Amino acid sequence: MCCSGKRLLMRTPVLLLVLFSLILLSACDTDRVSKLEKENSELKSQLASADLALQEKCSKAAKAWFRESFHPDKNTVLLDQTNHYNRKMNKCFIMVEYHYNSGRGPVGEPWYNDISLWDVFENSKYAGFTESHIVYPISSKLSPEDKVDHCDVAGTACKTLDEFNSLTRSYMND
Repeated sequence: MCCSGKRLLMRTPVLLLVLFSLILLSACDTDRVSKLEKENSELKSQLASADLALQEKCSKAAKAWFRESFHPDKNTVLLDQTNHYNRKMNKCFIMVEYHYNSGRGPVGEPWYNDISLWDVFENSKYAGFTESHIVYPISSKLSPEDKVDHCDVAGTACKTLDEFNSLTRSYMND
């Protein structure tokens, strides 16, 4: 046998040991990856459960806050609420829509649309929108006037209901 053949025979056990080690390590990595995937799945499940619990807590608190804060009277046309737990902000928001008559106007009964956005747990108002609807007699016709009296979302002024809804969307959707 020549020298190169002897060297190959001497290296063979070392090469086999290295190859075996690589196979063993890759098997260990597969087990580790499987374990991490399982842990990740369990954590996602726990987060989903926690998220549902926070949404439920928000919903119950918002309904109680609404019952304590708003009371319909004989002038109330509509009084309703929607609530949302905002995960990004970690806050519970309630949007209250209140339509009410305000007595006699020039013709008929004027009514108002009042929408407000509140943080339930802090009892702080984030946004407000008020629009009046009045009918005026002009010559022989009636002329309805719809006017935005107030529109503000977290310090940002707005001019229309669409703009108000656009500015409040991130509070009620995230």
